[in-house]
Amino acid sequence: MKINICGIEHKIIECEDRFDADTHMGMIDYPKAEICINKNMAESIKNATLCHEVLHGMLMHIGREDLTQDERFVVSLGNAINGSFVPKVVTE
Repeated sequence: MKINICGIEHKIIECEDRFDADTHMGMIDYPKAEICINKNMAESIKNATLCHEVLHGMLMHIGREDLTQDERFVVSLGNAINGSFVPKVVTE
């Protein structure tokens, strides 16, 4: 699966054991243009996590590293965006 963030195609990977799923449900790797989502979650939580990680990517690509480091801001805005629409993942 892939998603476009600011003109850069990012691969979406469902994975296990890369991070503590109790505190981190996903992560974005900027240099590799990859988003890893914990595969052991409900689809609605995967979508919310994808929205959150995409927001991190957008902020990084527009030069707002300060905001991408503000997890409270990213969680709040990500939840607002996810509550308004769910990003669609393009399947290969």
